[in-house]
Amino acid sequence: MRFPGCSIPQTRLLCYTERLCARAAVLFCVYRNALMFKVGRIPLSHWPLLFLGQFLALWQPMCALAAVQIDSGQESTLPRFTIANVGPWEEYRRIRQAGGPVADTAADDTAIPKATTAPRVKSAPSPQANTNMHGPVLGKPAPHQITAPIKPPEQGDWWAYFAGKMNIHANPYYDPHGIDFKWAYSRKNPLPKNPRIVVLMHGSGCGEGCMEVFGPSEKGDIEVRTQDAEAYNQDWREWWTFGRDGTPYPGRRVAAALDFLVARYQIDTSKRGIVLDGPSMGGAGAVVQTMILPDPWRRRIAYSSASAGVIMPRQIAQKAPDQYISFPPDNPSNRVLWDSIDFSVQAAVDPIVRGIHYRHAFSSDDPFSAGLHGNTQLEFVNLVERYKIGGAFTWIKDGHAASEAGVAFPDITQFESVEQDVTLDRAHPAITNSTGNFPLRAADRTDEAKYPRGHYNMGIIWNHANIVDEASQIVFPLKYNRRIGIGKGVPDQPLKITVSVTPRRSRDFVLNDGETLKWSWDGGARAGVATVTGDTVTVDAIPLVSGGDYKTLRIYR
Repeated sequence: MRFPGCSIPQTRLLCYTERLCARAAVLFCVYRNALMFKVGRIPLSHWPLLFLGQFLALWQPMCALAAVQIDSGQESTLPRFTIANVGPWEEYRRIRQAGGPVADTAADDTAIPKATTAPRVKSAPSPQANTNMHGPVLGKPAPHQITAPIKPPEQGDWWAYFAGKMNIHANPYYDPHGIDFKWAYSRKNPLPKNPRIVVLMHGSGCGEGCMEVFGPSEKGDIEVRTQDAEAYNQDWREWWTFGRDGTPYPGRRVAAALDFLVARYQIDTSKRGIVLDGPSMGGAGAVVQTMILPDPWRRRIAYSSASAGVIMPRQIAQKAPDQYISFPPDNPSNRVLWDSIDFSVQAAVDPIVRGIHYRHAFSSDDPFSAGLHGNTQLEFVNLVERYKIGGAFTWIKDGHAASEAGVAFPDITQFESVEQDVTLDRAHPAITNSTGNFPLRAADRTDEAKYPRGHYNMGIIWNHANIVDEASQIVFPLKYNRRIGIGKGVPDQPLKITVSVTPRRSRDFVLNDGETLKWSWDGGARAGVATVTGDTVTVDAIPLVSGGDYKTLRIYR
């Protein structure tokens, strides 16, 4: 059915007719069910009323369709309409959702691109580090649209849970689909001083269930959860990355929730930083958002923790493009967009990515992470080592999973000791070239047929509280606790190992390209010099013996 050129008053009439029909049909349905429950049958005298109810139920979608398709002979779809110039579809959506007038927020008359049209992104002659990636500028941040109750609707002996709402249906800055989103958080009660926020991104299919009552993660003091658009329609799946038009909507909603919490509780995140966490699709977000989360929050990420994370979208899409059918295509016009979420690109050039610590447990035969050259999560491990980025990983062989029966790995997504941590107020050690890894060589790691299970930097621990980060020196207390009896072909870790250590994200100890620094290990038992290259200085062949006390690596000028 089509009504080209209808006016807004006519559209309103259709909308109100549709709503009236819908409500009447519901009432008749309730009436019919009540009759059946009470007398077990429907008397003949009541049939005319029931026929009327059925007619209204059929008329309701016809009115809705008519209102949606009004646009002077054009097919009306939400992604194409201009928000600044409110047309009949916008008026229909506002009335249907009982919302207020659509805000005139666009800077010009440029429409949101169609879902099948790639955004206009200039290609770069060489990879570039991310600064503050964003898509089409429509709408704007609106803190007043992010709400949560002051009093927790649910609480326990040590926690309090708050269910919030993102009233963003009329603000395309956060989402283009014209709907509101849920969000929630849980905090320790009482809230400790200098609390840490953990952002938990849900896996596929958990967008609604993960909003139900939960306690805060043991990785922090406040756990916050927002939603991927997949929670409302599978065709809208964003993979915690971006929408069809290449706009990073999920990160904008995460940033809005973080802004709310910092304002409500007056939290200083500049010292402890925040943690990104998530399983599966949420694990994808825990890594991808380290590359595209809006400022200032990307600079506030202390570490990323993922389980069975689908973390290398470009490499996966090269083998299975349909897995990312909701993304703009990876072609020359979208090169910058895809570069922005490609860890193999950003790890080489982005100082923020290079300063984040990554932890991940996954499976070498995960079907959702297969690339042209094998498992892409193992490619990620090798990239972390190549660029001397902090991280720890374990992998098993059990499909889309993070643990396997008969394999005794620790939960590597958490630190192996309560003394370990990564924060923003001091440097942390990026460990590479550990002879305690299995398999040892990077080339062997990606041979998942021969080495289906393995680990990287397992058992290596540092004492966070005793790290020294001063203008004249950095000091890392390190020790090693080996794992034995792991099972299924994974050998015991050796008693003695050597590692390379690279300071990352130092606060006061400035690294000057080309400068030669001194270092000493275990009070002078070993010593030498190392030269700074770019943002990196590495001390090699540091010996560690399992079960020993902390020993210190000192790098100084």
